[in-house]
Amino acid sequence: MKEPEIILESWSPCCDVQAFVEKSESCYYFYLWFHPGKEEAYIKSCWIANACPAPEELNMETMDKGTAPPMPRKWISHNVNGIQLNPKNLTVEWFEEGDGAALMYRDDILCVIPGWGGLKDFSGYAKYIVGMTPFAWEITDAKKTLRERIHKSHEFWNYLGDDFWRDVQQMHLKVLEDFFGTHEKYYAIDGGNFPPKALITGRKGNVFYGITAGVSLLPMPLVEQYFQEDAQNFRRIELGFAATEKWQDICPKMYSFLSSIACLPWNEISFLGHGHTIPCNVIQGYSAIWLLNARVMKEFSSPIYPEFNGDEVNLLWVVPVKQEVYETIIEIGTDEMLKQIDTQNIHIFN
Repeated sequence: MKEPEIILESWSPCCDVQAFVEKSESCYYFYLWFHPGKEEAYIKSCWIANACPAPEELNMETMDKGTAPPMPRKWISHNVNGIQLNPKNLTVEWFEEGDGAALMYRDDILCVIPGWGGLKDFSGYAKYIVGMTPFAWEITDAKKTLRERIHKSHEFWNYLGDDFWRDVQQMHLKVLEDFFGTHEKYYAIDGGNFPPKALITGRKGNVFYGITAGVSLLPMPLVEQYFQEDAQNFRRIELGFAATEKWQDICPKMYSFLSSIACLPWNEISFLGHGHTIPCNVIQGYSAIWLLNARVMKEFSSPIYPEFNGDEVNLLWVVPVKQEVYETIIEIGTDEMLKQIDTQNIHIFN
């Protein structure tokens, strides 16, 4: 029996995810391999098409041996004798978040593994599947929405392939300088990697600020699974830290910490949002940071961002907390914690 072969490979533009198409003697499958080669690696898969005559029933023996099975004829809409795909006509279109992708055959959608693929009994959508199966769902009802999303993603990645950074950079500088006046320093924090990111510092009265610029270029993974239709309001972020003049010496360390977590959503295939906590011992006596969204915390004096690509931009203020506060937040949650404390200016370290 001939070994399966990989006929197409593609890497996510921003996440540690590899897409590939595997062809065996019996069928084609589309895979997304998360954190390939690492201990935490996992794979999502979606059937594409049969390459051989369709069986009457699913071959469980084949599956037990770890071989991807062809679909029974009751589940497929293409020729029951199988079809052959020309690899030269296959392309991968990555969604904006970088953790989901569509497999295209010329301009037609063959199958899609969105970010929420792999949850429960949903693997993805496939052109040639009929109904809802463990290996793919019929694409018919979702096709219009998916096509619009694929087109938007294609346009987005094309935009990021052009000379876009100057305009984005100027937008962030204007927003921040409207807030704290002329900026003091500008640090590139992307290490020369895509996408470009910076941290911009400034001073307003006796408060020192350091705020990222460019993190919001990419929407974060997983947000859609938690916020559904409201995802566009929460999937783009910037990070900020503020401290009074007395504590200005800790600012460089905290700015460095902000830089270190600016890639976390895409490196970890996760997201950062209001109320999230992250262990952090940068400041002596403090155990974690607490993220508070400026759009939620209306009482905070914060920069005001325009929409980016139709999405809200959320500034997450990084608030250092001591161990007992950290434990309380974990126990009772952010909403309840905020009810129990004076929130005025808690985003400014003092």
